[in-house]
Amino acid sequence: FRYCYSCQTHIPPRCHHCFNCNVCVLRRDHHCTLLGKCVGYSNYRYFFCALLSGLVALLLATILNAEIFMDLLHEGFTLHSLFLLIMPWMMFLTGQVSGSAFIVAFVADTCVVGFLFCLAFFTLHALILYRGSTTREWFGGHERDYDHGWKKNVKNFLGERWYLVWLSPWIQSRLTGDGINFEPKDLSSALSSKNVTQ
Repeated sequence: FRYCYSCQTHIPPRCHHCFNCNVCVLRRDHHCTLLGKCVGYSNYRYFFCALLSGLVALLLATILNAEIFMDLLHEGFTLHSLFLLIMPWMMFLTGQVSGSAFIVAFVADTCVVGFLFCLAFFTLHALILYRGSTTREWFGGHERDYDHGWKKNVKNFLGERWYLVWLSPWIQSRLTGDGINFEPKDLSSALSSKNVTQ
């Protein structure tokens, strides 16, 4: 156990202090400014499912708004249509488009940009989840310290019924472990090789 000088207490491995929340969080991943909370041991699955739900919703909205892009491209790929897709604010402020055309283009652009950001964050966290690490461990160079194979990693982060949590985060799925004790990769491989030799 390490010592946290801010909380003035000993903290378990993978626990880190958040200066925004002013508390130590078990298996702290990061502080999410969008949610206004730290993402850690007890709420990572809710964060991950929120990313997945946002990704699906924004993909659906982008597909539904694809008709707008098709209409713009059918009239020809002009400089006017390019600026309307890329900078609807500029087109509206200069009086090049009406208010309704601006709103439609702005909503369509927001869906596409939101989908791309959500896809990037979901891909990052899916890779982190696959390797059994946290964001802090990933960027600190310790991304493989707790890697026990993809299935056990997903079970450690999403709970025993991980295959149902994808559908709804409110499905009961008890997390494995207690959030304090984690088995490092080196220890589990050493124990399995010791059992084989006996």
